[in-house]
Amino acid sequence: MPRLDARIKTDLLAKFIYRGKGGQTEETVTIKELSLSGGLLSGSAHIPEQLFLLVLKLPLNGEVEVVAEPVRVKHGLVAVRFYYANKAAASLLWQYIRDFLHNDGCPYCGSKTESKGDSCPACGHCLNFDDDTYLKLHMKASFVERIQSRLDRLDGEMLQKVIGFLDAEMAEKVNQCHEDIFIGRSPHLQQVSTLIRKAANTDMNVLVLGESGTGKELTAKAIHERSVRKGKPFVTVNCAAIPEGLLEAELFGYERGAFTGAVTTKKGKFEIADGGSVFLDEIGDLPQLLQGKLLRFLEDRIVEKVGGHLSRKVDVRVIAATNCDLESMVRDGSFRIDLFFRLNSFTIKLPPLRERGEDKVILARYFLKRLSKSEGTTFREFSERSILAMRKYSWPGNVRELINKVRRGLVMATGEEIEPADMELDGNALFTVASSRPPTQDTQREIIIEALTQNNFIISHTARTLKISRPTLYAMIKRYGINLPSRKPSVLYLAD
Repeated sequence: MPRLDARIKTDLLAKFIYRGKGGQTEETVTIKELSLSGGLLSGSAHIPEQLFLLVLKLPLNGEVEVVAEPVRVKHGLVAVRFYYANKAAASLLWQYIRDFLHNDGCPYCGSKTESKGDSCPACGHCLNFDDDTYLKLHMKASFVERIQSRLDRLDGEMLQKVIGFLDAEMAEKVNQCHEDIFIGRSPHLQQVSTLIRKAANTDMNVLVLGESGTGKELTAKAIHERSVRKGKPFVTVNCAAIPEGLLEAELFGYERGAFTGAVTTKKGKFEIADGGSVFLDEIGDLPQLLQGKLLRFLEDRIVEKVGGHLSRKVDVRVIAATNCDLESMVRDGSFRIDLFFRLNSFTIKLPPLRERGEDKVILARYFLKRLSKSEGTTFREFSERSILAMRKYSWPGNVRELINKVRRGLVMATGEEIEPADMELDGNALFTVASSRPPTQDTQREIIIEALTQNNFIISHTARTLKISRPTLYAMIKRYGINLPSRKPSVLYLAD
């Protein structure tokens, strides 16, 4: 059976550190054999049964720390298994090991092979060690075996944490690739995700309703990317940003000489998007004259350029969006009722951020992590006061405003934590016992109930959020007659 990792002979010095009954002990040992997954130690007088720290002294890359576990002892040599705290340690160790691998056979199964750049014909392992991506590819290929070798140390709770971590990382990666706006766990958001999937399976016109900053364009893109039109053009038109006199030409195109400045023939957005989707943003601002022309296009999908006489049929899906109340506009006559019914065949209403509960905090932490990485700034956390301030704030600009607040907080923060003032949020309106002008009893009761809910009724977490002691919180719960659930509700954080 081939080895999991390539192993080399060496005489590498290392520091062997462990804590026993007499305190911490350090010894210098020699590593006689070394691989990414473990090694063979010589020169140790004491072999602890528990995990210990091993500091490898690499000649060119300095010291590398790994956690080691003794596996067996034979003839004075100790076989150990490695656990890496970070990716950098494995990378540095691999650079050292790679320099000792020669083209004298496969280091995994021992069979002889002439070509270093091909896979071993006996065990199938790739032998192209000079490839910069080799370690990444090898780790991916041997992932299952690495997990299997650690299963005996994992109980049920630890296994669930591993699975939860992998699921969270995958969910975050998928969301980042498609629509950041849809990270969260609120029921409103789950309903939107369901509607997006259903809309994607049809070719109906879709109307997306929601306040500014709730993610209407991202919703349209999500529908397009999940539909059979994926890979075809996705064309966006902001009906409010284009002057009324030019909007028709922008949508339908124009012939040369159709108007002053039309020096060439140009395709319109509907023609450019043939086979794909057109997203008509701010459809409520579409002029009355164009409403009739759009209605006719939705009925026959025929495009006729401005100043032209020939028509062309196109295959386009229309997704429209607005933050206006179209039903009120229909009643007052500013929006055609027949166009409204044409667009309203499938409606998705996006919830404002203030109605998404704990999603405000989940999104803020997600964008904080992402912005810290993309802008190369020091990673910080939100203070408890900032978390409570975000929960209390109404977020009129929704997710777009949240992103801007987080970016500002990252820039303005001077300590390890981002405070409300760094994000221009009001931290003074929060309830604390030390407040000189405490709120009314009804307000206090509401604040405590909300804090308990947000912290899943965990008393210690709630007390920390409110900056009061646990006995004080218990006293207030009793004073205000707040009933605690017998069981804590289960909560899944997707992007914490």
